[in-house]
Formats: sequence, C-alpha cells, structure tokens
Amino acid sequence: MKQILWIALVLLLGWGGMKFSAYYKDMERKTAPQNQYEPPPPPPPASMPASLEPLLEAAKQKGAEALRGWLNQYRSFVKEPRLSEIELDYVVMVGRSDPPEARRVFASVKGRNGPESPLHDQIKKLEKTYE
Repeated sequence: MKQILWIALVLLLGWGGMKFSAYYKDMERKTAPQNQYEPPPPPPPASMPASLEPLLEAAKQKGAEALRGWLNQYRSFVKEPRLSEIELDYVVMVGRSDPPEARRVFASVKGRNGPESPLHDQIKKLEKTYE
C-alpha cells in the first residue's frame, strides 16, 4: 500500500510539473517583447516626374497665370497629394485677383482630400478664406 502511494505521489508531482512548465512557457511567450524584424513599408510612388520640378518652380516665379498654364499642361503627370498641394499654392496666388476662381479650385481640392489626407491641416487653415 505504501508503494502505491509513493507511485501516485511521484506521478502527481510529474503531472503538476508538466502543467506548471506549460503555464510558465505560455506566460513567457505572452510577456516577451516581439523582436521580430518588420521590413519598412515600400516607398510611395513618385508623385511627379523630377523633370517637371524646375518647370513648376519657374511657373511659380512667374505668377498665377503661369501656374494655371502649368497645371493645365501637366496635370495628368502629377499624382495626389502633390497635385492638390500645387493647386493650393495656385489658390493662394490667385485669391486676391480672382476670388471666384480661387473658391472653385479650393472646393475641388477639398472634395478630393478627406480627413486622412496629409494636406488636411493646410485645407482647414484656408477653409475660412475660400469657402
């Protein structure tokens, strides 16, 4: 009888040790910091060909009419949000000389850019003036 109790005690301790070991490994896995390497996100596609940058700067230097001509000519080559950024520059340039045109372009830019847009803060600043 004494031998059966000893065997039962050893089996019970072995079973308890396995359960404790499994619990400890599970807690260690949950609390350990994740050291997994995450690759950086892919770079965003170019929003405008580099060859258009000097032309854009030249148009900005010449004024609102030149910038409007640049936008009409190269609009299809420029992607969002860069296009909206250039159009907001145009809105500010033309705002005093042609307010209806500035409001029209501003409404177009605002319609294309929601709250998640990187230009949202800039749009909010100009909203009182051009709506």
